[in-house]
Amino acid sequence: MICKLKCQTSLVEKLVERIVMRFNTKVKKEGLELAKMKLGLEIFFINISKFIIVFSIASHFNLLKESLFMSLVFGSIRSTAFGLHAKNSMVCTLITSVMFIAGPYVSYYIKLDNYVVLAAFIIMTFCFYKYSPADTEKHPILGEELRLKLRKETVLKSLFFMVITMIVKIQVIKAMIVLAIGFDIISILPITYKILNRGHKNYEKYERTNY
Repeated sequence: MICKLKCQTSLVEKLVERIVMRFNTKVKKEGLELAKMKLGLEIFFINISKFIIVFSIASHFNLLKESLFMSLVFGSIRSTAFGLHAKNSMVCTLITSVMFIAGPYVSYYIKLDNYVVLAAFIIMTFCFYKYSPADTEKHPILGEELRLKLRKETVLKSLFFMVITMIVKIQVIKAMIVLAIGFDIISILPITYKILNRGHKNYEKYERTNY
């Protein structure tokens, strides 16, 4: 599995290099702009390959629909709450596999009544209000106005999913929604940043220089 991921990353790098070089004959970018173009394409292709692996494994265990559902819920919240990223593609793929394969599997054994759902969402919504959006060293979220906007959107999404989860009667769907949002909560908590020795509130380092 590890060898496969490493080989896949190497193939992605070669593919990106060819595409960028061919495209650059027309746009003629260089330096930082060329590097950004390569990085953007590389992230795009790596994410596609990562999800192909994860969803292929999920399909093998007859969990494809559940995996897709959880990834959509997780992605919806993460698009505004943000949170930690793994430092390399291999680790990211392994973590994603745990979340979107083991997560759906475990969901079939979790029973949640609406009192538990309400309590869970009160805690999670508070965490989103307190700690989102959570940035990274490479991608600081600059601007107080932008951070407030993202925080508001994240809290509203959390409340929306709370209502949906309480209305839904199917237990496995309740569990998958709570788990998917819980996974993003873990990625934004300061304690998680501290345990993994990662920088927290990285925007402060950049904004201080403007004063």
